[in-house]
Amino acid sequence: MRSFSDFPKEILEVILLLLPADSLVQLKFVNKFCYSLISPLINDPEFIAKHLFLTKNQSSASLLFRLPSPHVNHSLFTFPLLTIFYDNDKSKPFLSVTEALSLPLIQNERYKDMDKWDQAYHCDGLILLVNDFGTMMLCNPVLKEFMLLPQPKNAILEGSPSAMGFGLDPESHDYKCVAIWCHDNCKIEAYTLSSNSWREIIMPADSEDMMYTITYSYLFSGLCWKGVCYWLVHNPDAFEFDKVLSFNISNEEFHLIHLPVIDDLIYMRDIDNDYCEYGFHLSVWNDSVVVYMKTERGSSCEYHFFPIDGAEDGAICRTNYFRVGPLENVRSEISFWKNDEKLIEIQKDGHVQLVSCNIHTQKFREVVCDLEGIRFDHWACFYVKSLISIRRR
Repeated sequence: MRSFSDFPKEILEVILLLLPADSLVQLKFVNKFCYSLISPLINDPEFIAKHLFLTKNQSSASLLFRLPSPHVNHSLFTFPLLTIFYDNDKSKPFLSVTEALSLPLIQNERYKDMDKWDQAYHCDGLILLVNDFGTMMLCNPVLKEFMLLPQPKNAILEGSPSAMGFGLDPESHDYKCVAIWCHDNCKIEAYTLSSNSWREIIMPADSEDMMYTITYSYLFSGLCWKGVCYWLVHNPDAFEFDKVLSFNISNEEFHLIHLPVIDDLIYMRDIDNDYCEYGFHLSVWNDSVVVYMKTERGSSCEYHFFPIDGAEDGAICRTNYFRVGPLENVRSEISFWKNDEKLIEIQKDGHVQLVSCNIHTQKFREVVCDLEGIRFDHWACFYVKSLISIRRR
């Protein structure tokens, strides 16, 4: 009978590409043969890139939640991680598994409340955690690597950033973070992983309108996709969201995209004696960034999805949208997780239930999951397990 070591190395590599990143790291320590086989691979940039590509294109999706819990030995803290598995059998519910994602707990006088993270940003298996004091930690839980980012210059006087973004520069293939302070005036800094340093971004002289908008607005719902960071811009004078701010990680340029005027769609008004509320959100749908408006009236809600791609003259076309609903008994929603499936939390028979809604058929499929310890309003980001190292840059 042939042993595992008798297989050609090329065949073994194909098999190992299909294993989860954390399983590969654990398998490395089984015996000397596994160590000699796997150690070079998980340090090989080509293998790492192939493995990440396959992982990101799997039929499952993992969601990371905030509010971590201290580990029993107080040296780690854990985040709930919910993985949902997609299948085409519409007669059955989606299955899922919940696990704990562990990160090191730093305890000293300088870094307080390191287990209380306010924001989490993710890209390619790397997680950037930020607390209320502006302390930032970058980590890869699979490789058990973590590092505290140097303090930005503006954080000393301005405190925690008003908005942040984290992603991969598609041109330099370097991971970058952008931090924006918009208190008394607009200040922007960019962090680069390869240099482990921050530098201030000087805005062009003709960008007064842009600077004014950033300084005197509130930025929400940040996400980064394909090298561009996006934030919803809330106008405090008009008491509404009226723009999307984008930042290109590669050329470090900002752009403003105007949201459509929604008075003809649905505004906060009284219709059939039912008070209507609305809110804007950012999401990724079918590999593109969309702005969607959720309107609620009584126990029902509707969604209007506006694509950002191809927005002409810096404005989203008000007639180019996709409408979903009305949907009943929606308690909260998370995001698109696979294809046209959107995760929604509904109230059913007095119980909270997680379902996946296909926005074309508007049919619900139950997601079988353990909801203990999970609050969906504390959903932080999607997550993939990867072999990307924060040390080998």
